[in-house]
Amino acid sequence: MKKNIKFILITLLLVAILSVALVGCAKKPNLTGGMPEATTYNNNSLVVTQGDYVYFVNGKISVDDIATKKDNKYGNVVKSAIYRARKDGSDVQVLVPQVAMDSNNSNGITVIGKYVYFTSPSTATGKDGSLLKTNTDFYRVEITGKNLKKLTTLEGNTNQYKFTEQGLIYLESSNLIHLSYKGKKTTIAEGVSNSYFPVTTTVKPGEADPTMAVYYTESPEENDGDPYNIIKCVTASGETKEILSGKEGAFNYSIKSVESEGDNATIYYEKTEYDNGQNTNLGLFGFKVNKEFTKSADEKQFANSGATVRYINYGEGLYVFADNEMYIPVIENGIAKKGDIVYSLRKSDSSSVAATDILTIRQEGDKKVMYFFDSNSLLKVEFKEKDGIKDSILDIAKELIEANIVTDYVKPILDGDKFYYINSAYYNYMYVVDFSSEDVKHTLFGTRTDADKTAYIQYVKGLDEDNRADHDKLIKEDLPATDFE
Repeated sequence: MKKNIKFILITLLLVAILSVALVGCAKKPNLTGGMPEATTYNNNSLVVTQGDYVYFVNGKISVDDIATKKDNKYGNVVKSAIYRARKDGSDVQVLVPQVAMDSNNSNGITVIGKYVYFTSPSTATGKDGSLLKTNTDFYRVEITGKNLKKLTTLEGNTNQYKFTEQGLIYLESSNLIHLSYKGKKTTIAEGVSNSYFPVTTTVKPGEADPTMAVYYTESPEENDGDPYNIIKCVTASGETKEILSGKEGAFNYSIKSVESEGDNATIYYEKTEYDNGQNTNLGLFGFKVNKEFTKSADEKQFANSGATVRYINYGEGLYVFADNEMYIPVIENGIAKKGDIVYSLRKSDSSSVAATDILTIRQEGDKKVMYFFDSNSLLKVEFKEKDGIKDSILDIAKELIEANIVTDYVKPILDGDKFYYINSAYYNYMYVVDFSSEDVKHTLFGTRTDADKTAYIQYVKGLDEDNRADHDKLIKEDLPATDFE
């Protein structure tokens, strides 16, 4: 009898220990569904769509918010973790309960096929016990949330990098590295001073365009005394390809951008010519390459050197920004001049729209429109014509969102009629608004932490009658009305 009691007590103790252990271990997500064969849109943002699903970063925190290891411990994180939902905002599920961010605020998450790629502040500690949170961990995980794998860790949190279908490409101490997802690390080039990491926003698995590569220039050690360089790229598989050599004309290239154009891409670069001891910058040029990284359209000049531009496409050219105006230049004898179409960008007597303020320029039906930011608000304006010359296009700008858009982080996303943004007024969570709806309301897209949920409820309860009416008119509640009584 005593043996049986002893056995029962030991069993109960083991159960208790196991229960504590299970509480301490987070349950790993194991999502069903997903559409890995579907085309992915808006890669390298906070909101990426693939088929019927949206993969998104659930709000914004800063590196300063991570004080201890537990603040970025897998399983502990809600805010700034990766979630998945249906496009209508339903079926919200955590995919990676870990912080997805670095301090390079142009970078977000990437979805290619059955994998999600992201970065996260390191939770390693130094010899003195300090948290090395300004270093960056690189991860890959299946769209089910399973098989999370750390690929590498880099010093700092402003690294240049690109996730591709087959490997991670990054700069480390000016060395260009290709890291295969199978683990092979290859140094592609050393001492790289000019490189460009394109964003492949749209990906159909197995059919990526030439932006699924990283471009750089290389100066040969022996160049017959004439200064020239070569534009090269490293592909997703780690293969290097020569794109353009300046040897014949003694040209030196500086890559400015690589823009997707369907199955092709246009490489833009400034070209400097060396002649009789003189270097002359000839301007901004470009040409198209296809999926095999060979030329598919000849070189042509687009603008003068040093111009502030926004790229349209190889055929139409680009917009140049200067003196509160935006125009498509006309090239005459190697010099870019204003064409007949000039747009005024003046918002007021004292300010104008900068190239960096513009979210997108796109066609909507028979109208071309521009969406742009004015501080933390969003405006929309149509391109209008008068006697063959464009009017001052911002005189009739319509304010779509008055305030509270976080614009100094990863850029917001306009996906069709849906605008996704971090809302600074409501604890820096992801919100969505559908501009096609007559009753435009802003909706939380994701989930709050318990602490932020409590704070939000108290905030709403504390509003006076007028401010509460404004809040209710603007925000679609995701919590029971009884919580606010």
